[in-house]
Amino acid sequence: MNKLTPVGTGLNAYTFVFDDKLLAGIRRCYEAVISHGFESNPDLRPMLFKGGGTVSATVDIHGYKFSIRSYGSDPIIWVSNNDWLTYGLFREFFDALGIREDVKELVHYKNDIIMYSGFFVISDHLDKEIWHVDYHAGANAYTLITPLFALDEAHGELLYKDPDSNICKYTYKLNEAIIFGDGFVHTTEPYAHSSAVRVLLSMTFGTDMLDYWPIMSTTIGTQSDFFILPCGHQAGTCGCLAAHGG
Repeated sequence: MNKLTPVGTGLNAYTFVFDDKLLAGIRRCYEAVISHGFESNPDLRPMLFKGGGTVSATVDIHGYKFSIRSYGSDPIIWVSNNDWLTYGLFREFFDALGIREDVKELVHYKNDIIMYSGFFVISDHLDKEIWHVDYHAGANAYTLITPLFALDEAHGELLYKDPDSNICKYTYKLNEAIIFGDGFVHTTEPYAHSSAVRVLLSMTFGTDMLDYWPIMSTTIGTQSDFFILPCGHQAGTCGCLAAHGG
């Protein structure tokens, strides 16, 4: 692998650096749609980040369609692409990163690496740790996370457990991304209410083989309404799963 640097021995996680200019288009979209929404509706932010209840909604602002949801009652909002236009914003960034050949060394694939979905991960506080893994063993899929903007010092970083269950910290950096797959136990570091929202960019990607869909579907199939299957088609628009017997 030329671009990926292992986070630690025995961990299914890697980092790499990239050109900050690659984020320009996604940043413009975030500022015009999401950030503008917070500014024009002062009640929106406290409602979304209150926590204690599940959030699920869709928005169409200036022709950009996104799906908004939380994982249960946690005060972290995942804003995902909800049509081909918004998917294309994240896909353009993923393609420009040039990490496909490196990822091919990590997953079982047939022809290419597929990007399933893209997200903004937004919060302004987190009261307690939420330890979890993104994928069950054998998913052949990865999550990428990088800051969309510079984080405040008070914002939580990424906590993870090494193979001996020691708690370690990864500090987010502009122009650097972390990717991780199955077995990587992690959580956002708890942090107090912040005047500035914490915005991360996240994407899911991996194998083009439907054999692994039963394993990865518990993650990919629940994160967003619009996502791409390993076969390369939008979920719900093809008969590939049925033909594959899945």
